[in-house]
Amino acid sequence: MYFNEWLSYSIACLLLWIGSSLSAQSDTTLLAYEAINENLFVQTKWKYTYTTHAESNTIIHKADEDYAYFVFFKYDYTYQTYLNGKFMGGDWKLNAAQNEVQYNFRNIDWWRIASFNQEVLVLEYTMNRKSSYRYHFVRVTNEEAPFQRSPNDLPDVDVDLVNPPKESNDYLAFLERRGVKYNQSKWERRKARRAKRALKRRARLSKTEKGRQKLEDEEPKELLQVELVGGGFFGGVDPVYRNIILIKTDGRVIQEYETALHGLRVSKHNIERDSLERLVDYILKKDFFNFDQVYTCDNQFCTKKLSSKPRPIALRVAVTKGPRRKIVTIPIWDGQGIQKSVINYPPALDDIVRAIQTITTPPVE
Repeated sequence: MYFNEWLSYSIACLLLWIGSSLSAQSDTTLLAYEAINENLFVQTKWKYTYTTHAESNTIIHKADEDYAYFVFFKYDYTYQTYLNGKFMGGDWKLNAAQNEVQYNFRNIDWWRIASFNQEVLVLEYTMNRKSSYRYHFVRVTNEEAPFQRSPNDLPDVDVDLVNPPKESNDYLAFLERRGVKYNQSKWERRKARRAKRALKRRARLSKTEKGRQKLEDEEPKELLQVELVGGGFFGGVDPVYRNIILIKTDGRVIQEYETALHGLRVSKHNIERDSLERLVDYILKKDFFNFDQVYTCDNQFCTKKLSSKPRPIALRVAVTKGPRRKIVTIPIWDGQGIQKSVINYPPALDDIVRAIQTITTPPVE
């Protein structure tokens, strides 16, 4: 690291430390950022890349081979960090507006989330209502992160969200990574031509019954996806490493089951789109989207069981309906129902799990 860069970064860190006791995040003169979806934020891992001075967009520090920092925001509202071989942890939470995160980093507790998507996280801190500093992170996978996975850790949620990137700095970076040169006026003309052709085609097809049916069949269906992961305990003669049921929006069912003795078994089949729609409607009627995100222990016996053997494997149910997405996690799930559970959760969740398991049972050949 060059001396001038090191000096600038050291001064910035000192100023941030001095101002960490200030309530900068409550300053109403600061920019208001769009609230984020907490369900998309949970269980994500990030790697720090660089720091900028927001007002001048000047880079004051870059991560190099001698500075490796990662953070993991877990589903149980704890976080784990890694800095040059040292692991630390604590608790995290989002504020009421869900665009600030509380987690101790650089001796600062509250950070404004200036940018967040599937690939990038930018945390911002403003000091003395004048200078803002942005810490840039990139999303990393389980394999890229240094955190060790235990047998009862849940895999990443795999949801087929199709959100085209906007024409912003993020979009320009998206194109650059793919070697595409961006020309705004050229792209605007191309989009206008496509839109004009689409209108002419729709007008032509709308004149006949067959054409109208074709247009109706081409209408994009609402995004639906259901995922059931985990449950049970890790132990016994043949420990289970992986137990996943995934229903994609087109009705494709993927089931993965992996044990120590028998390895990974994957089965795939299809269900009708109507069946998936009825399942999601059933889940909605059970008030799933109003459930808490995590149901955990409220007594000592339950807490002790979390670390006892056989080790419990958390259950996660994830449901996506259009722009709405909900993830519910229970650290201990034995499949015997709420009556015998050591964790208090909505009884309707038993019905939802049974419905998912029933509708995804492979057809008998």
